[in-house]
Amino acid sequence: MALKIKNYIRDNWFACISGLILLGAFFVVCLISFWSEYGVHPDEWDVRLCMDWCMDHFIWPDMRLKGEGLGDTYSGYGYTKVCNYTPYFLIFSKISYVFKQFMDVLPYYRMPNLLLMLVIMVYMFKNIRTKNYLMLAFGICVQAWYIFSYVTADAEDFLLGFFAIALLTDEDGFLWKIIEPDNKRNIPGCVGLGLLYGILMLGKPYYYATLVLTFIVLVSHLIKSEINKHKEILIRYFIIAGVAFAVFAGRAAIDLHYYGFDKADAKLQMEAEYADYDKNPTTPAEDIEPGWRMQSRGHNLSYLFEEVEPHWFWKTYVSFACARVFNEGNVLYFVVMGILYIFILARIGISLYREKNFGVFWLGMGMSVLGILASVLFSWLRDVQPQGRYLLPILFNVCYMGSRAKSLWDDKVFKGVVLAAGCLSVAYFGLVDARKLIDLSYVRSILG
Repeated sequence: MALKIKNYIRDNWFACISGLILLGAFFVVCLISFWSEYGVHPDEWDVRLCMDWCMDHFIWPDMRLKGEGLGDTYSGYGYTKVCNYTPYFLIFSKISYVFKQFMDVLPYYRMPNLLLMLVIMVYMFKNIRTKNYLMLAFGICVQAWYIFSYVTADAEDFLLGFFAIALLTDEDGFLWKIIEPDNKRNIPGCVGLGLLYGILMLGKPYYYATLVLTFIVLVSHLIKSEINKHKEILIRYFIIAGVAFAVFAGRAAIDLHYYGFDKADAKLQMEAEYADYDKNPTTPAEDIEPGWRMQSRGHNLSYLFEEVEPHWFWKTYVSFACARVFNEGNVLYFVVMGILYIFILARIGISLYREKNFGVFWLGMGMSVLGILASVLFSWLRDVQPQGRYLLPILFNVCYMGSRAKSLWDDKVFKGVVLAAGCLSVAYFGLVDARKLIDLSYVRSILG
């Protein structure tokens, strides 16, 4: 028995260590979720109120709604996340309600995201032995785990993006079987894929990169397929796309019913009523926060980097490689992680070049650069936020590139570097990030 275990570990050492990394990450996420106080995570005060409001509501409201407590969910930005396109709050608030029945002090509203992470964990444990590349999507980045430790709609978007890329990378899996013309039972599968992509379209715009990547790959597959199969494949594509756009159009129709074509005016009205003074449209220009809607106030893009946030790129990277942007020390960790990330990208590129599949590398890197540019534009057009979570879809691009570099996963050095990035991330997450997020006096009050 012991010999069998030893041989299994020897033959599957990458999967075994990957499993330990994921278990460590999940353990730290649970600690943070249960033992960090309310409000120490991004936007958590108003998001919790959004969850509470949605517990007994079943459809997106008109943002101008009065008399039902919707105003309490507004943040200092003058907007309520209840009115976002995502169904996250309407769906997962009901799960929070169940936990609320037997959770007094513990954060019942964080439980849905723990369950979402558990779904990814189960999928990873089931597939990591045969699909090593999945570690690139979920095993080497602290921010990918951190978003599951508190209440945020980003967790749902990441989950959907993860499964979208998992389907795309599995050449023998569900997606590719569904679009195969010889498969006669494909209509329900096409509808399911359409729902997946449609709900992803309702999420944060930076996850559109994953949809664009999927679109390009599927079009490429169509072009390369036998010409006599084009019609059948196109039919499947149109069903998938039709369902996806129907989901998006259904949500848009609700807003059209509420506001007609004047939603922008309604948003401006609510901002004037609820936004903080330094972000309020009625505030004199000289009192507006410097990083708020710079473009609309006549500042060019260089103003962002020269005057408002000179360290934008560094802070974005820091909050990608850890839970939040901490200004103090720990530079060595970020330098080492940066070296590991660069090595992983370089090795993927070299492997794809040798396999004469370098177009995949340029596609993945191009989508990643566009994601960074989109985050820069958000800071310029809306609010200066060097947030690593905006760049999480880059992990999916890297995962796709890694899945196409077939020979790469026979390289023990490469796999060792991936595991090193995972181990170092978990160590920093547990020993540094968690310590700064968990208030021990709060823990003692729970345990006491």
